[in-house]
Amino acid sequence: MEIEKEVKKITLGHEIGAGAACLKCKDKCEGFELHFWRKICRNCKCGVEDHDVQLETEENKKVGKLFEDTKYTGLIAKLKRDGIPSYRGNQVTICIPATTVSTASPVPAASFIPGSSQISTPSAQPPHSPPAAAVRSPASTAMGPTAAPGTGTAASGPGHSAVSSAATPTKGLVAAATVVPSPTPVPAKTDVVKSVTYDWAPPGINQSLALRYMELLPPERRPIAGTSGADYRKKQMAKQLPDHDQDPERCHELSPGEVKQMQQYVRKYKDEALGIGDITLPEEMGQQAGMTGEKGPQGLGAGGKPGAGTTGTPGDKGDAIATMGKVGAPGAAGMSLAGPVGNYSCHCCQLPMKKGEPAVYAERAGYDKLWHPACFVCCTCSELLVDMIYFWKKGQLYCGRHYGDSEKPRCAGCDELIFNNEYTQAEGHNWHLKHFCCFDCDCVLAGETYVMENEKPVCKPCYMKNHAACCAACQNPIEPEAQRVSYGEHHWHAEPQCFQCSCCSKCLIGQRFMAMQGMLLCSVECKKKIMAS
Repeated sequence: MEIEKEVKKITLGHEIGAGAACLKCKDKCEGFELHFWRKICRNCKCGVEDHDVQLETEENKKVGKLFEDTKYTGLIAKLKRDGIPSYRGNQVTICIPATTVSTASPVPAASFIPGSSQISTPSAQPPHSPPAAAVRSPASTAMGPTAAPGTGTAASGPGHSAVSSAATPTKGLVAAATVVPSPTPVPAKTDVVKSVTYDWAPPGINQSLALRYMELLPPERRPIAGTSGADYRKKQMAKQLPDHDQDPERCHELSPGEVKQMQQYVRKYKDEALGIGDITLPEEMGQQAGMTGEKGPQGLGAGGKPGAGTTGTPGDKGDAIATMGKVGAPGAAGMSLAGPVGNYSCHCCQLPMKKGEPAVYAERAGYDKLWHPACFVCCTCSELLVDMIYFWKKGQLYCGRHYGDSEKPRCAGCDELIFNNEYTQAEGHNWHLKHFCCFDCDCVLAGETYVMENEKPVCKPCYMKNHAACCAACQNPIEPEAQRVSYGEHHWHAEPQCFQCSCCSKCLIGQRFMAMQGMLLCSVECKKKIMAS
């Protein structure tokens, strides 16, 4: 029964994305087929993230597993019926006001008083909004340039309401008011809303702050659904958080001892390094620091976020600000490790944080450090930390992959961390002993001749079949150990029978020559003969 469960588990794992088209290789790939231990497609050698595979459910399970049994579980994950927490990806649609032109409702003619200013405020505007349009009667408009002596002139310049006043109204002006036609609708500006859907947005903050955070990211990195930014997030989710770095069941043939070591490694980083960034405002961090001196902010919630105290939901900054009446305005007197309250600098670029602009706070790093949204990156690969999930070690931010690399050697064959004391080093990489294999046919290369092709070891037969350059003279592949002569895109065996004049058969090794359409010529005379033939 146990064997059947294991077989089913492996089968289901390899069914994920089966047959999906490769976005890089296009029609050259027959469809995604997972290699049984390399974590790549058997057909095209590309990763699963390079194929048209919908991984949202799998990613949510992976991140939920990552934060299982940590203090962040209740903050970012929900518990499934089977007991496994599932990450809430937090896809958010943010509404953005956009100015457009609509029509103001006309005011009945009877309510117009000639010679006075009449304002029509669209019902869509709040009472405190500035006047959207001035609606005046044709009679009062006509009076502007021909007013009688002693009358005021209309102020109709930009930014002014059309107002006409008369010091001494005449009978002619009064008579003109008796023929007022019905006013026509006047265009007026009002606000409409357009929406943008993000595959992920920082949770626990209001929409305006979330939108400002997104605007501070590089445009090509914003995870807007259906864009290159969303594809970037998908690839970084797979690259930065390998599921085989946290789950022994995702690894290939670990021994019981290796499983135990891996479990200890996972427990260690959950206790000491793993965290998720929070969005805050520099002035709020300054207020917290001013209240607490060097003890750190009080009332940090499950995520260590300022304002996530005992009241309200995690990240509810409104409650936090309401309890700080004694501190005063942002930037009030008080010192923190970062200097005067509110005068924070980005821990990465050292440029000052601006008041009112969202910053990223990492609990593991301490309350005295903040990052610009675009600066919250891995210290090794300099990529944005996907969904702000970070690993903190010795004063540096890491993504999950490079934190693992800093703790354990990683096999260049299967991409897994090595939890065994016996492994091999070759070509500047580490390898499980059983995984130093030909990249094409998977034969073990221990004691065999191999060739490095695109930083991957390849056995000699596969090299000769798939990668070797062909001699332009004899059309046979050139052995990896054989001497060759190359000129442009053409190659020859460095042998007299191959590298010779195409006209007179003179050996050209160590001699001057000229090349013409793949042919070798020793002199101008031979060139003329070839051209004449």
